[in-house]
Amino acid sequence: MERILVVGNNVRNVVQSAFKSGFEVYALTKFVDSDLALFSKKVYLIEEESREWVLERANELAERYNARVVLASGYEDIEVKADVLGCEPSKIHDVVDKLKFYRKLESAGLPFPELKSEVDGRVIVKPIRGGGGEDIKLLENEICGKDFLIQEYIEGFPCSASLIVGKDAEVISLNRILAGWSEMNADGFRYSGNTTPLDVKQELRKKLSRLAVELCELFELKGSVGVDFVVDRNMNPYIIEMNPRFQGSLDAIEWSMDVSLFRLHYLAVEGKKVEVPKARRFAGRFVLFADRTIEIRRNLFGNPFFADIPFKGTVYQKDDPVVSILCSGNSESDVMEKAVDRRNLFLKLNHSA
Repeated sequence: MERILVVGNNVRNVVQSAFKSGFEVYALTKFVDSDLALFSKKVYLIEEESREWVLERANELAERYNARVVLASGYEDIEVKADVLGCEPSKIHDVVDKLKFYRKLESAGLPFPELKSEVDGRVIVKPIRGGGGEDIKLLENEICGKDFLIQEYIEGFPCSASLIVGKDAEVISLNRILAGWSEMNADGFRYSGNTTPLDVKQELRKKLSRLAVELCELFELKGSVGVDFVVDRNMNPYIIEMNPRFQGSLDAIEWSMDVSLFRLHYLAVEGKKVEVPKARRFAGRFVLFADRTIEIRRNLFGNPFFADIPFKGTVYQKDDPVVSILCSGNSESDVMEKAVDRRNLFLKLNHSA
């Protein structure tokens, strides 16, 4: 059985998909949930913020287990010695550094929100590195630091393309992104979930798919790749960022299509043919944040409606991510209604313990 080491901030979805695809999986991560422990042969905690520490630990574990490495959220570009199953870290520095990324888009003539030299009117301020809507703010007159960039604010809705890139770049799914969804106790631009597939007109689907494929070809990436967009009121898409790794939409896509994204990723990286699956239903994955200090009073492991399931006794502070909620349905609105119902179920089950 082939061994895989997954390295990232939060890796449960990748580990689960790899496990179900028949791999022996090890995890090096910041967050250890009860379902992560189930799907991993062994879980190792990232104990220090230093990227050098993570790199050294990843090299050690990959050598110990003779494992190929999958680099996930937060550590996409650490240059491990082991064989990387995915995008080569040396090729994606210009992707994870947003300033370099936008400069390359500008040279290629691809659309993105205009960069500004100062806060002038309504703008977005975001860190040069990072994702998930963390530390992104809408400002009007404030001053931002040197590790941030200033960008035109485009009013519209966020969405994404999920691709598998091998010999060709294939769009697997278009997804709606939920940012700052109050039903999940999120605000601002914080990622709070997504629904799959994106329910929009065919013309817009073609525009998004074409841009996503062009972007993958521009940066010569491979494996699972995501592209985030914002679509303005005139249905014009603008590229926001690119994720050269598995994305938060993984669960929703697998629920929607009855497919293993890790298996498709593996086949693409190995240069084998990938059959593009079709959506069978709408599905979603949503992140519930704590609205106050909360203690997990009940073991909910095994409930199919939830993922990233916390251990009993875990205490979360306000704004901490608590649990993921999974749903499928006949429409986008149906899925979102079920998400609220399952949020209420989670809170009821925890309160009644």
